[in-house]
Amino acid sequence: MSRRSNQDGTVSSYVTTTGETKYRIAYWVDRADGDASRRFRRGFSTEREALNALTEVQVDIRRGDHVEETRESLNGYAEKYFDSLRVRPTTLAGYRKHFRVHVFPSTVGRTPIAAISKDQLNRFYRQLEANGRKDRGHVGEPLGAATVRHIHVLISQVLQHALEDGLIRFNPAKRASPPTKLEAAPPEMATWSAEDARLFLDWSESSGDYLWLAWLTLLGTGMRRGEILAIRWKDLDLENNVITIARAMSYVKEAGKKPIIDFKATKSGRVRNVDIDVRLAGAFRAKRDMLRAVSPELARGEHLIFCNRYGQPHNPTQFSRQWRERVLKAVAAHPDLDELHLHELRHTHATLLLRAGVHPKIVSERLGHADIQTTLNTYSHAVRTLQRGAADLVGQLLGPQAVELV
Repeated sequence: MSRRSNQDGTVSSYVTTTGETKYRIAYWVDRADGDASRRFRRGFSTEREALNALTEVQVDIRRGDHVEETRESLNGYAEKYFDSLRVRPTTLAGYRKHFRVHVFPSTVGRTPIAAISKDQLNRFYRQLEANGRKDRGHVGEPLGAATVRHIHVLISQVLQHALEDGLIRFNPAKRASPPTKLEAAPPEMATWSAEDARLFLDWSESSGDYLWLAWLTLLGTGMRRGEILAIRWKDLDLENNVITIARAMSYVKEAGKKPIIDFKATKSGRVRNVDIDVRLAGAFRAKRDMLRAVSPELARGEHLIFCNRYGQPHNPTQFSRQWRERVLKAVAAHPDLDELHLHELRHTHATLLLRAGVHPKIVSERLGHADIQTTLNTYSHAVRTLQRGAADLVGQLLGPQAVELV
């Protein structure tokens, strides 16, 4: 083995191009060939910080726990991490989008993963909270706590993978302070009453909205967006008034790439049959008869029931945007009507049923939840209102019985 100079390690100062004084450490590590190599780490703000880091390195070397930390940036390593994931394409596309929009152009993204600190991450999160939005028309506005927390979780996953690969000594994201779960909690669920739902549907139908039947279906079945965009005429049994929900649309769009449309299993992975009412069944018959008269190919069994004006699958984002346009117009015409997000039509369906006394197990089956507990947890606000009737009933059963006079 070659002779080591300064075997105990050294701390020295240097001046950056901006005139700032920083500190570096130097130490020796044994290589696999039996020789020794000198290693350096730079960027310490104080001599004390550098000395502490050198001490940690020397302790790790003596224990045999020393990690040769990589100089690869978070951006570079994240790309490898994403390529290794085995998740739904839509989930992966979401990960990549969040990273590309918010992390990749940032200082954090360009920093070597071994040099990222909790303080740097905290500064990044506070900047996002202050002016992190990048979407058109809202650039520079505060980014929501839920999105910032999602970005934190994503960064933490990437760094945890690097830790497990032996590339860093610890995961700094575990020590950072993102928005809490409480701060990132979704806003209170909004739903329509039966009267509000009827008001909107009447407005939509009278305005000639070609998506009126889609809104009626969402309110009448509680389907998810991907599910309604995937149902075919063959999935509809109009003799028994039943829709079979066997799949959901997967629409993956990454920057610079052509969209990929696919049809996967539903979120629960199970096929379910949902009964529909006479009005909804009649509306489906009317649409099918109209298509058979003008465009028979659009009424065939394999064709999607809900497609765009050109007979092609809907872009889910555009579908939601069309809903947004409709509901804003309806609210303008009826100011007392609350604005709902598209997914809240599903919540409205469930809430209306629960408040009408339908057993949660039936509601759970219609929604396609994995189990009834999911339904009870999600719609606890509606289930609580049912307790009033139960309390009154048990009060009647246990109260004194009236005595009939002879």
